Parts: sequence; C-alpha cells; structure tokens
Amino acid sequence: MNVSIVIGVGGMGLACARRMGAGQRLLLADCDDGVLASAAAGLRDAGYDVLTHAVDVADPQSVQRLAAAAQAAGRLRVLVHTAGLSPTMAPPERIYAVDLRGAALVMDAFLPLAQEGSVAVIIASAAPQIMATPVELERQLATAPSDTLLDVVGTLHKDDSYGAYAVSKRGNQLRVEAAAGAWGERGARIVSISPGLIRTGMSVREEKASSQIAALRAAVPLKRVGTPEDIAAAVEWLVGPNASYVSGIDLRIDGGVVSLVKWTPST
Repeated sequence: MNVSIVIGVGGMGLACARRMGAGQRLLLADCDDGVLASAAAGLRDAGYDVLTHAVDVADPQSVQRLAAAAQAAGRLRVLVHTAGLSPTMAPPERIYAVDLRGAALVMDAFLPLAQEGSVAVIIASAAPQIMATPVELERQLATAPSDTLLDVVGTLHKDDSYGAYAVSKRGNQLRVEAAAGAWGERGARIVSISPGLIRTGMSVREEKASSQIAALRAAVPLKRVGTPEDIAAAVEWLVGPNASYVSGIDLRIDGGVVSLVKWTPST
C-alpha cells in the first residue's frame, strides 16, 4: 500500500493530509500528542486510513524511528515536512536545531525509502528573500553533513530568532536543491515550498508580536490572506503527475509580498 507521511499536523500539514490522503495510508507525525490525536481523529471520522507517530525532528534517533514506522506502513508515495518553529516560539539555538538540522535529518532518513514515483516536499519560508543569508555560508548549508549543521551556523544570529529562522529556511531551500540528484537516482523527486503570510495559529502569533509582519500582511498585492489550502493545493500539484519533471526547486507562494518588498523604492 502507498503511504503518505505528513510531519507537523498544524494548519498547513493538516490541509495537506486532507488534500492528498484519500485512497492511501496516511502517517501523521508531530511532537504534540494532543495535536496529533486531534488531527488523526478528525481524519478518521472523515474516512481516512490514519496512523500516528510522535516525533521530535531535532532528535536523530526519533527521526530514524519515524522513518522505520513509515517503511513498515507501506511504499513511500509522498513525504510532506511542515514541522518547524517560528521566531517567537524559541531562541535561535532551538530554531536552528528544529528548522535547519531537523529538516536535514528528515531528508536523510527518508532518502533510503524513496523509490520510483516518491516525492518529498519540504516547507521552507519566504523569509530568506526578505532577510538575506551570507553568501559564503550557502554552500555549507547546502552540503554539510546534517550532524555538523549546528557547528556551521555557530553563533550567527545568536540573539536574533528572526535571523536564525531566515538562515534555517534558506538552508531548507538549498538542501533540497543539493538533494535532487540523490533522489533522482531512485526515480524520486524532492522540492520545497516557501510560504509567505499564511493564516495559521503560528502566523497569528507572529503578527501579534511584530508590527512589521502586520504591515506586510496589509500590503500583500493580492489583497487577501493566504490560507493553508493555498499551500495544500500547491503540494497536490507538486506530488502529482503534472509536475513529474519538477525537482530540486523552491516554489514561493506569498501573494506577491516578496516582490513588493524587493521592488518598492525605499524612502
């Protein structure tokens, strides 16, 4: 049986599970037992075949146990990794551990499960387009062994969770690019999605903490809030046959806000 794995079952993860989970087995993973149980119950009530597994993506052994559970559940069809911490949720060192190294550990653990037709989607962020990462760091972010990534970033942004978040998400984008060859050797694809201001519990928290984020939301060129369903729709396309030649890329879904910031003259 085909199995799709969703890591992180908050707003975007749950929307992705609903969109692509019919007719196959779903393995949901999260660090929050309550969120995990609630998501699974709702999907089971709607007729989905659901398994659950607790995971801490910052813990290599926990990630390996999740990969083993996925292998036991069936043939890897889709992996969607949405788990992460926003800047107000944790200090920089924890953001690096979860958002940067955690995503790298997931990619490493699931590569051996990839086979013809498997697709991995890593949720990154549009943040690196607004807060740039040092160019000299990018190759290391892309190619350094996962267990050395925390040494690679070192004390960069050690007192700035927003900077650590942007660097971590840039690392996600770069590691997806670098991993396309290894996934392609197995007949599989890997891509990333960089959401902008999407209405989730996490984004509401960030907006309350930052007037800059609130101002960006008000200025989105498409004049509406992004939704988890916008991301799920993109995931559905990326994992489907119409995107069968798409791998190693990042798809930014932000309503045009990065373009606005980039091309609006400063005063």
